[in-house]
Amino acid sequence: MNGKFSRFVVLPLTGFTLGFGYFVKPWHSDESSLQTLHRSLHDQRTDVLDKLRTAEWVQKLKESSSYIMHRQSEKIPVPHRDYHVGQGLLYGPTRLEIDPVVFADDKQHKIHVIYHLGHNLRNEKDVVHKGVLSLLLDEALCYCGFPTLPSKRGVTASLDISFKKDVPTDSTIVLNAQVVETKGRKCIIKGTLESPPIDPSTRLGHVKSWVANTVPDWLYSPKPTIYATATCVLVEPKWFKYISWINIF
Repeated sequence: MNGKFSRFVVLPLTGFTLGFGYFVKPWHSDESSLQTLHRSLHDQRTDVLDKLRTAEWVQKLKESSSYIMHRQSEKIPVPHRDYHVGQGLLYGPTRLEIDPVVFADDKQHKIHVIYHLGHNLRNEKDVVHKGVLSLLLDEALCYCGFPTLPSKRGVTASLDISFKKDVPTDSTIVLNAQVVETKGRKCIIKGTLESPPIDPSTRLGHVKSWVANTVPDWLYSPKPTIYATATCVLVEPKWFKYISWINIF
C-alpha cells in the first residue's frame, strides 16, 4: 500500500510541485521584469506590417481613446514564449508571420487581434487548418475574458465554434471578441474570425473619383468575410484563489 501511495500520489505530486515551481519562477518577479519587449522585425513580414500601418481601419483603432494597442509577445516573458502556442509552436516565417497586433478595450471587455497566416498552416485542401483557427479562437477569447474573473485567470469550460468559410493561406485575418455575460467565477465570450475591413480609398479600385461621388456608398462597401464564429465559456476554478500571487496574465 505504501509503495502504491508513493507511486501514484507522492511522486506525481513531487514532480508537479518541482515543475510548477520552476515554471512560475520567471513569472513571479518584479513588475518591471514582466514588461518584456515585443519581437523584433527580422522574422516578421514587414510588407504586411507596412500595409497595416497605412490602413484606415487600423489608424482609427490607434486613435481611439477606448483601445490600448500592444503586440501579443509583450504580454509573455521571454523565457516562456517558446512554450506558448501563438508565440512558440505557431510563430515564425510561413506560419504566424507577424507578431499578432492586439487592440484591447478594458472597459467594454472586447479585443481585436490581427494575424497573418502563412502557407505552412495549411491542410490537405491548401487552406488554413481548422485546428489552427480553433487554437487562435480559444487563446484570444480566454484572454478577452480573463479580466472579468475574480483572480483574472481561468480555464476553458467549453468552446463552440462554427466554421463558415475556409481561410486562404497567406492572408491577414482579424479576430474580434467581446464578453457578453459575467457571473462570479464564470463569463461568456463571443468572437468571430473575419477578413479585414476594406478601406474607402480602395473600394472603388480604378473607378474615377467623379463616378464614385455619384454611386451609393453601400454599393462599394462589401462586408468582411466571416470565416468562423465562436462562443467560449470561461470559468475560474475555486482553487485558483490560492495561487493569486502568481502574476501570469
